[in-house]
Amino acid sequence: MAAWHGGVPGVVGNSLVNAPASRATRAPHTVMTPAEGSMVAFDDRAGVPATIAAVLSFDGPCPDVAELGARVDERWSPLAALHRTIVPRPDGRPRRPYAWHAPGAPSPAARPRLVDAANGREGLAAHVGALLEEPLPPGGPLWGLDLLPGDNGFTLVLRAHHALLDGASVGTLLRALSDTPEVLPPPAGAPPLPPGRWARAGAALGSGRSAFPPGRALGFNRPVDQARSVAWAGVPMAEFEAARAALPGARATVNDVFLAAVAGALRRVVTDGASVRAMVPVNLRGPERHDEIGTVIGGARVALPVAMADPVARLRAVRDAMARTKRRYEPGGLTRLIDVLAVPAPGAAGALIGHLLGSPSLWNVLCSNIRLHDGPLEVAGRRLREAFVATCLPPRMGFVAVLTRYADACTVAFTSDGAHRALAAPLADAVREEVATLASGALPVAGP
Repeated sequence: MAAWHGGVPGVVGNSLVNAPASRATRAPHTVMTPAEGSMVAFDDRAGVPATIAAVLSFDGPCPDVAELGARVDERWSPLAALHRTIVPRPDGRPRRPYAWHAPGAPSPAARPRLVDAANGREGLAAHVGALLEEPLPPGGPLWGLDLLPGDNGFTLVLRAHHALLDGASVGTLLRALSDTPEVLPPPAGAPPLPPGRWARAGAALGSGRSAFPPGRALGFNRPVDQARSVAWAGVPMAEFEAARAALPGARATVNDVFLAAVAGALRRVVTDGASVRAMVPVNLRGPERHDEIGTVIGGARVALPVAMADPVARLRAVRDAMARTKRRYEPGGLTRLIDVLAVPAPGAAGALIGHLLGSPSLWNVLCSNIRLHDGPLEVAGRRLREAFVATCLPPRMGFVAVLTRYADACTVAFTSDGAHRALAAPLADAVREEVATLASGALPVAGP
């Protein structure tokens, strides 16, 4: 069995945000990007926790918490961006415009903690839900790692402020902690903004078309309450690959299949006729920024074909909608427009995008697709069996969906508030069944 504590084989990151912590002590306060600032606005302006959680379940004997802490120190302490905190006001609330402070070393409070949670799936779900209910203090630490022993292995739960980490950042941290930290990440999900002020402005303004026509609030778009629950379901990657071929003469993407499956699940569980618009986050890192830690995302707006009864027709509609979005250079959606507006007023841009994220006239539900890592990973010889991310709720979304892709498996996780707790597990199960239906090949092929 490999040791938990040892030398760091290789450099994890080469971007400025991943500079060694010793360099971060000389860095001034840095105004947040609009995407990062919008997550702080959830806490500061809407009173909604912006806490996310990554759940990593391993086979093998549970490590000692001190051994785990030594491994985390070795692999994560050099990542200066992980140890940023939000610049506070004297009363402890975030200072406006929202800005980062990079301390020279991680806080002792960010060391792993051993958690005696109830064993099994229900105990893990209760623990993750409780973490999502708790806001993280602006002064930090903005992340923490819990170790949960189990009868058949153990689970690590990483909690973090969404301004600090997005799904791609979780993959970067996981690879850094693994026995092979030099492995390459999955390709980026979208091209970066074009160079030049006018080119960037043209792309951003073109993306503004995605805000029209405006939608309307649905029954699950009331202000969220303070409770959080999480439900998840596993789907083999082989089923997603088979479902991609469900369209005659065309091949859908994994994301197309996921969005079509969410549309089918909403039709089954929630509503069968309403117009539902989804926010689809997109990783905006280019190849040169693949290991950047932060929230580097945009958001496309896609109508989910909930009213269509035919699963293949739903998949075709989603694929066509995503293709139109890509042709118009809208993978960043409204975030690209806000990035241009942020040049003269970055703090105001973050607040504006935070407001837009909570607006049902733009989107009713969030559907995020995180490509964590394409191959299997081990940490000190323990195989990572299952991994998924549970994200925070925008101020007026009663539930959100996240697809996490790791190795040869996918996991669909729904986060909900207390009022929609009863929907989370049925929705996750329905997405799994929708993918299986598309993969089965025994499908009608009629149009909408």
